[in-house]
This record gives sequence, structure tokens and C-alpha cells, in this order.
Amino acid sequence: MRRVGIAGYMGSGKTLVASILSRQEGTFIIDADAVAKQLMNSNAVIQKELAAAFGGDVIKEKTVVFSLLACRAFRSQEDLVRLNRIVHPLLLLELKRRVHEHGGRGTILDAALISFWGIEEWFDALCWVEADFETRFKRLSRKLALHPDAIRGRMRLQENLFGRPEGSRWIAVNNNGTIAELERLMASEECAPLRQIISERGKTI
Repeated sequence: MRRVGIAGYMGSGKTLVASILSRQEGTFIIDADAVAKQLMNSNAVIQKELAAAFGGDVIKEKTVVFSLLACRAFRSQEDLVRLNRIVHPLLLLELKRRVHEHGGRGTILDAALISFWGIEEWFDALCWVEADFETRFKRLSRKLALHPDAIRGRMRLQENLFGRPEGSRWIAVNNNGTIAELERLMASEECAPLRQIISERGKTI
């Protein structure tokens, strides 16, 4: 196996870490958020359950209105858990299939919830990307067209859902600084176990 799991809170930069690791060593990158959206747009049963839980208008012409769904799912912890219960069972099956289908070739799973799902055994190496709350908030503010209170609310709900993973298998990557600083850290001895797992020239799937 050559499989790396990369997790972190929203705005931490886990997708950037996956990209840097792939660029340096080459790997297949699986974006869990993108896979979840593909699944929600293609699965009629999931769409029916989403409509029942969050309102029929979250589905338009057999396509999920993700901006509206996110607003409703992040209203409360209960709503976020409700969304997860609808999507996660089938999502985990699809992610497991993709993670394991490449045989000996290098694979990265970019997924915030690796520890929450309890799927650490899928991977040869695990990376937790961390950044302080205000740094993550500033990054998300540049990315999301939302009121600052809404962004902070989503961040807190996610932090209440799961904490920083524990265990010696997790390699912590601090991403409070610049991209150049992150690249130097990813090339350091500290992150060598991550680089050693990966082989072959990569692409995103």
C-alpha cells in the first residue's frame, strides 16, 4: 500500500498540503468533498432524503443546490449530524473503493473527517493540517461569500463535531504561515514519512 490520509478543519489548508505532496512526489488525489457532491447529484435516494430533511427546494431539476443545503445543514449541530447520516454511509463505501482500487500506486485521500469516521487503518501515513482559528477564518472569508458570523458559526460546528486526532501515527503539519513556509515544511525531515509513501506521477480523481 502507498496511501496517505490528509485531514484538518476547514480553512486549514489540507487540500494545499495534498497538492504540494503530489507535486513533489506524484500521487492520485481523492477529494472527499468533490466525491460527496458527485454522489449527492447522482443518487436519487440521497436526494429524496435531503429534500425530506432540509426542504424540497434544496433539489432543483435533480441537482442539489449546495449553497442552500449548506446554509440549512450548518444551522445547528443537529442539522449537520442529520446531513452526515444521510450522505456518509454511501460516501464511505465510494471512498473506500477509490482508495483501494489503485493497487500499489500512491493515493492521497483529502478528507476532513478521517478520524471522525475511524478509517485510519486504510492508510500507511496520516497527516493532520492545523492552523489557528483566526488564520482559518481569514482564509475562508476570502473564499466564501458569507457573513463573518456565518463563517465562524460553521467553523465552530465543525470543531464541535470532531477534535484533533490523537495517536503517534498522525503527523501534524502547521500551516499558519505562507505557502513558501508550508512547502519548506513539507520538504523537511519531519514530513519525510509522508513523502516516502508516495510514488509515481500524480493526478486528481
